[in-house]
Amino acid sequence: MSPIFFTTISSIIAVVVVFLFAIEKFSKQIQYLVEGKFKLLIEKSTDTPIKGIIVGTGISSILQSSSAVSVIIISLVEAGLLPFVNGLGVIIGTNIGTTITSQLVAFKLLDIAPYILIIGFLLMKIKNRYQHLGKPIFYFGLIFSCLFIISVITSSFNQSGFLLSIVDHTSNLFIAILAGFLVSTILQSSSITTSIIVILSMQGILNFDQAFGIILGSNIGTSTTAILASLVTGKQGKRIALAHFLFNFIGVLLFLPFINTFSHFINTLPINIAGQVAFSHLIFNVIIAAIALIFFNQFNQLIHKIIK
Repeated sequence: MSPIFFTTISSIIAVVVVFLFAIEKFSKQIQYLVEGKFKLLIEKSTDTPIKGIIVGTGISSILQSSSAVSVIIISLVEAGLLPFVNGLGVIIGTNIGTTITSQLVAFKLLDIAPYILIIGFLLMKIKNRYQHLGKPIFYFGLIFSCLFIISVITSSFNQSGFLLSIVDHTSNLFIAILAGFLVSTILQSSSITTSIIVILSMQGILNFDQAFGIILGSNIGTSTTAILASLVTGKQGKRIALAHFLFNFIGVLLFLPFINTFSHFINTLPINIAGQVAFSHLIFNVIIAAIALIFFNQFNQLIHKIIK
């Protein structure tokens, strides 16, 4: 392992830190723009499971963070502002919303990310009628500019024998799932994990099976944020956190017997591997959301049996 390798890895870590900072700032800017309307939307528009899923999908798409949405839902349910059953629908929808990031990466938004960043910066600094939009546009551009930098840095990774030997271990599905879980738990973001996976598949470093296994693990790992947030709440908050974890965990377990069939189907699609990985992320979350919707009442009862 050469000093260049360590410099490259530390550079990626630094960019990931900036990415997480940008996600946090972007989420806060969006919430600031809509002020009280954000929580009001959740409270008034989630009276059925389907509405809850739609709201969860929409909000997590905008905030680019299922973790942020789950923490908000925990606080609303715990405060008695949102019934548990309404919050459960929103939680189911959040996973679908976070697939948007990987979709945008796969479809080359990274190429224009620096321009979005510059436009946001200019809107912030130059007095105009759209100045209030400058910060959210800037942070949105920063999110994808970070991913653009990561794509540039990792372009030479397929020449590193040491890295490829590590990546080769993810050919084992369970190791890939474990790797995705650990990375997503550490970063507290499935968006950055799946986006990097799409980038690595684009670079030819990961094949589809390896990439999809890591994505399955990251889906479970992203629920740890809600679990940590629920440690200081009562039983209602703990129920939401448990529901988030079980929804993702059971979804992965249900999918495991059909991995080979699903992989074969995805590989027949006439799109590049980055598109296949991003699309598989979306399809997986839509399928498990549909299953959860069908067994919504049973899932609700299970949560209440575990946490009485």
